[in-house]
Amino acid sequence: MDKFIFSCAVSMLTMFFVGCDSVQPSKPLVIGGEEPLRIDPDSTQSEDINALEIVLRDFAAGYPDFDNFQSEAYESQTVSNNFDTWTFPGYADNEDWLSRREIPSGYATYGCGNATTPEYGTLLPNVWYGEFGVCAGLDQSMTMRGLVSDLCTDAIEGWDPDSKKECDKLCSFHIWSKQVYVTQGMVKPNLAFPKDEDGKPNLREPLIEKARDACDNKYFEQWFSDNDFNKRSAGTIALDSLDETSSGIKRDWNNGGFYPLDSVSERMEWVRVNEKFENQFGPQSLNIYCPPYQYPYAATQTDNKGESTASLCSSWQLEGGPRVPDAALNAAMKTNKSIGLRHLRNSGFTMMAYAPFKYKKDANKVFEFASLGDLWVFVDGVLALDLGGSHLVANGNLDLQKLAAAGFGCHAGEPLEAFCDGRVDENGAWKDGTWHHIHIFYADRSSDGSTLYLKF
Repeated sequence: MDKFIFSCAVSMLTMFFVGCDSVQPSKPLVIGGEEPLRIDPDSTQSEDINALEIVLRDFAAGYPDFDNFQSEAYESQTVSNNFDTWTFPGYADNEDWLSRREIPSGYATYGCGNATTPEYGTLLPNVWYGEFGVCAGLDQSMTMRGLVSDLCTDAIEGWDPDSKKECDKLCSFHIWSKQVYVTQGMVKPNLAFPKDEDGKPNLREPLIEKARDACDNKYFEQWFSDNDFNKRSAGTIALDSLDETSSGIKRDWNNGGFYPLDSVSERMEWVRVNEKFENQFGPQSLNIYCPPYQYPYAATQTDNKGESTASLCSSWQLEGGPRVPDAALNAAMKTNKSIGLRHLRNSGFTMMAYAPFKYKKDANKVFEFASLGDLWVFVDGVLALDLGGSHLVANGNLDLQKLAAAGFGCHAGEPLEAFCDGRVDENGAWKDGTWHHIHIFYADRSSDGSTLYLKF
């Protein structure tokens, strides 16, 4: 999108909503600017993680590794054995995309683990994601999406998505649920750290490397590096207080999603470019499920406020669909603006986040994570959690007591082994009160939503 036209469009959106008395002031998720706050374990900062240094890289609509609707492509082809319904720009007219969808040669390589193509992924045991209604404390017209264990019941072993549910947690009405699969092994187990001017590993510019082709990661080396295909911003996320002892991020389908490049009101009523991160492509997608083919449930889909998104999806497709940069904005302006602009977002980005933390032996600390996109967590430069791939919301935990007992990241040949000198005991375990390093790599590759949950 031309920069001048985009700026005018954003100004129009701002003027449109500023005049609405019902809209609450925006509360940007991200603070900081081009010069990020430096989090330093040698400073007087808190010993707990309450902020993350981040590097965001924004990709334009049409980037080949993003918005591939992987499982739907598989289902569409296996049912009809052709791509006749995939008539939108960037798909049926794209030889690179078509080659990845070939069965079996292409799909066997690029297949992605999720609820409909399990042969290409790793099943997360007893993890189900779904949609529920009649949820406590909410308007009864609203619905919620999330992990079954969070919204419906803890008794998820043997969970049958087709039977009547006896939910006893937040929600009581089951709409749908699916098992969660991820695509593991996409990245190498160790980060690479370039050396700084003093010959020490640069903790703020680690390199994550691809281990194998899988789940549309053909151009993975471009995701977390500076190049002509993305726009870089750096800053700091100030974490929210999640409870008396933990800080983090909790953004999902129910509260607007994780879109740090956008500034969204508390009521999710409008969107604008986050002024802290102006080096971006801007909102080029809608956070509704709108694949570029005849989706059987398109007419009955609603958003979390219970409002139909069918006409918005149809308009988006008529404007060109997810891989056309101007299509989402045009669709939002031409349909019901209160619905269309509420769903206009800047998806299609990656984030690298970093923070040091102090290990406290008696704290029994467990770091918790969940995401709708690729998520890799490294501790002291070594992969500790692998939630790679385009998938439903997947979750995982890191028990620091177990990492400490294993001397995680402090073994011969590991990238930050030198940092462990004097920080492990005679058994090779972390000593109490020692500093360690966490790096999080996140990729938002799907326009239909964004969930990120971090709890430290």
